[in-house]
Amino acid sequence: MPKVFISHSNQNNDETLLIVEGLKRAGFDVWVDYENIRGSADWLCEIQAGIKRCDAVVTIHSKASLGSAWVERECLYAFQLGKPLFTALLDDLRLPLHLVNAQYCDFREDFAAGTKQLAASLTGALSVPESSIVYPNEANAAEANRANFFPYVEQLPGGEIASLVARDLFHWSARVADEAAFGGRVNPGCHVRINLNGRPVTVLSIWAYPKRPAAQIYFDRLAACAPYHRIRARRALLKRLNQILPAEFQLPASKSDRRPSIPLTVLSSAEILGAFKGILAETLAVLRAKQSC
Repeated sequence: MPKVFISHSNQNNDETLLIVEGLKRAGFDVWVDYENIRGSADWLCEIQAGIKRCDAVVTIHSKASLGSAWVERECLYAFQLGKPLFTALLDDLRLPLHLVNAQYCDFREDFAAGTKQLAASLTGALSVPESSIVYPNEANAAEANRANFFPYVEQLPGGEIASLVARDLFHWSARVADEAAFGGRVNPGCHVRINLNGRPVTVLSIWAYPKRPAAQIYFDRLAACAPYHRIRARRALLKRLNQILPAEFQLPASKSDRRPSIPLTVLSSAEILGAFKGILAETLAVLRAKQSC
């Protein structure tokens, strides 16, 4: 009998009970804390043992669990052990980084249908030979990485278009820059860097801001590098960017010493995105030619 660990917030005990009962009827051996942990037991040890012994982990994703450090820790521990992870989505909210690639079942409108879908998904996954299952290999899946960043962006406002622009900028930067590295938890991002005099300099970041994903240009860091150490050169670069941007997204002159952001959706046309990449490519070429930073 397949063993399933349930990760949940105790604020969702009523919903969790319904899911547990549904999975038991479907033939699963379900581990849930309020049934399996004795009052005097070491809570952390019991949780770890429960995850180790299970064949899969189901996380109950809700407004309550989104703020639960315990739920996140249980999911990350499951990732580290290579356990298949499934999400039961209770509320209308975006998935966090560590869950965006997990298979999710929708409980928001039809609880019975969600339970049926979850049981079917578990049956399908756990009947597959162990050697054919591909698990995430990130030690800390809550950090942004290539696998979870773009699905995460897709959930945000204008996410479908923003994700396409982000992917395009990532693949472009992987060709023209020295590094395109992912990172961040609260605000996940992809950071484009070049090496000048043996040290990395971040020129551009693609940020998954919750309200509006954006591309950010580091004028303040360019200010330490020739020829952009001169304010006139930075303002000229800012002016070139403004020439391709719509009027409502023009960058003020004061941003030439800061980190102005451009919404990814503004860069969605082929003409604007191509011009934006062209300006940045020239900027990288100038920095490399000077090698003074």
